[in-house]
Amino acid sequence: MTNVGEKLKKIREDKGFSPLDLEAISGVNRTTISRIENNLQSPTVKTLLKLCKSLHTSINDLFEDSENKQDCEDVQDNESIGSSEDKSEEMINLVETAKKLTPNQKQKITEMIESFITEK
Repeated sequence: MTNVGEKLKKIREDKGFSPLDLEAISGVNRTTISRIENNLQSPTVKTLLKLCKSLHTSINDLFEDSENKQDCEDVQDNESIGSSEDKSEEMINLVETAKKLTPNQKQKITEMIESFITEK
């Protein structure tokens, strides 16, 4: 399975962008982009959202396993889940709204998200 950095690099290259181009349109430093693509740095969700928005791609595309892509699409069709573009836009809107929260509210949201991520 390809990692997020490799997928990001492939998408960037497929779109014809250099790391410098992506830096200019996303605001993410090209060194950070390179470190993510080379699996030397784990990106934050905020960084991934900026990069995906700039590349006009879904954040889901970075985590999707191509071998199981059809299975995921079948599940989405059967459960009437919105498109990945809708979900990406929804995430971007949530991040923009979160920027307006107080530091205390941001901390509570961060703790809640971390609790979901670390649950097994």
